[in-house]
Amino acid sequence: MVSAIGQLEGGIGTNHIVNWLSPLKERTTVVLGERGSFIADTISADLTFVENGTFETEWDSMAEFRGVSEGSSTRFALNKREPLKVEHEAFRDAILGKETSLVTMEQGLATLRVAEAFLESAATGAVVHL
Repeated sequence: MVSAIGQLEGGIGTNHIVNWLSPLKERTTVVLGERGSFIADTISADLTFVENGTFETEWDSMAEFRGVSEGSSTRFALNKREPLKVEHEAFRDAILGKETSLVTMEQGLATLRVAEAFLESAATGAVVHL
């Protein structure tokens, strides 16, 4: 299990929780903005936007617990494709010299640097700056 807290360029905060121990298979990415949150579920390929509420909760104990009130939710209709087929098509296109969205060597190296920083921080208990 890995839990990492970080700060990206421009002061953007981030946290990551990777959990292989739980039987719960949850693969979500949440992006929080001024007006609400986008929630991407990478298992079901669903994308939902949950707006910040525009009204105050009257139930005092719930208001303290929940923070910002929950507003309307919008689930976007997306074309859902089988991931392995998409991966094979991208590989084929790369071989044919067509434009593709394959990860570059630089992007792969950056990911490895982050993974190594996680391991270093876990071993030393210190903050690692990249």
